[in-house]
Amino acid sequence: MINPKYKKIYEEFITKYEEINPNPWHEINKEELNRIYEDLTNKIDVNDEYNFKYFMDYIIKRLSGLSDAHTRYLRADVIPFIFKIVDNTVLVSYPEDLKGYELTSISDIPINKIIDELDDVITYGTLGKKTYGIENSLPNRIKMFGLPSLRNKDEMIYTFKNEEGHTLNKKITKTEKYDKLPNYSKSLFENNAKYKVVENTLIYNHSSVQLRFENTIEESIKQLEEENLDNINAIIIDIRGNTGGHSKLNNPLINFLKKHQDKKLICLTDYRVFSGGRFALRDLIDLGAITIGGEISTPINCFGNNVFCNIDNHEFTVSRSYLDPCRHIQANTKEEYDERITEELRVPIIFKPDIEIKQTIEDYLNDVDTVLEYALKYSKQNRKVKGKN
Repeated sequence: MINPKYKKIYEEFITKYEEINPNPWHEINKEELNRIYEDLTNKIDVNDEYNFKYFMDYIIKRLSGLSDAHTRYLRADVIPFIFKIVDNTVLVSYPEDLKGYELTSISDIPINKIIDELDDVITYGTLGKKTYGIENSLPNRIKMFGLPSLRNKDEMIYTFKNEEGHTLNKKITKTEKYDKLPNYSKSLFENNAKYKVVENTLIYNHSSVQLRFENTIEESIKQLEEENLDNINAIIIDIRGNTGGHSKLNNPLINFLKKHQDKKLICLTDYRVFSGGRFALRDLIDLGAITIGGEISTPINCFGNNVFCNIDNHEFTVSRSYLDPCRHIQANTKEEYDERITEELRVPIIFKPDIEIKQTIEDYLNDVDTVLEYALKYSKQNRKVKGKN
């Protein structure tokens, strides 16, 4: 059953979703949605924030399919862990005293079973997005306590193991207040719009196009314009971690690169590149960049340009457009979608890099940037000769 409070929020969300999304029933129809709703509310009691989180994520995943990872229920309560999945192993990035430890189970439930349950409520169109979703879900207390294996518990025991086999446990309760994470967002983007030269290769970090970086990006490109790049043979643009923002902020970088097409261009990609980040990828590919790294966090063609909705202090985002940047197609209304987006155009385009490179656990533990190291070696071996590719 579902509490009337949560039923009302759900119904208002569906109303807004129908109004905003240019093709709300692209994956299932209303009858299928009603069947899913009835089945789910007969199986679980949607009577608290944990079960409502599970309920909404379950519904949204089935509404969205592979093509809409922008429509989301944003409720989160972060506990003090940061995880990174390397070679199918869940490793700790934070706190420092646990860095490199493997997360093996939660409340004696094997981590693979936990991941299977998360898979049922994480919306993704690529395996990269699935990985990113798992990393972000494991430290989300609201999401975790809603999972079937943890739903009736008042605490979770996270069990970690190091390389020597030593294990330790960390208890997480529903009510205890935990220290806030360090400013992870700041550290994630601290190198954004910065550059350096390694031998004859220029490396430029383009990890965010959020509007707060507009001045920083413009100033860095102006500074680059003043540099003497005669001895530079290759330019590496690192877009890893670029989850989007405003694609217009790609323009200063792209305009700069157009003036230096005598140099080998390389683009580094990873599983976090999302939304507006893929527009940067498209622009770089159009300039002839060789892509090195991993697949990104979204199909190239998908719903996006999300709108924020607040329903009784519960925050959602709903996609209001369908965008296909590589084919330069966009639909912002239901009429445009019906007119422009054919069945053929709806088939997801999954990006794969020219050269796929994965970080090893050994490199991760030793703070070795596997992808960048490979790219630097590649740039030395494949220098662009003037007048030739």
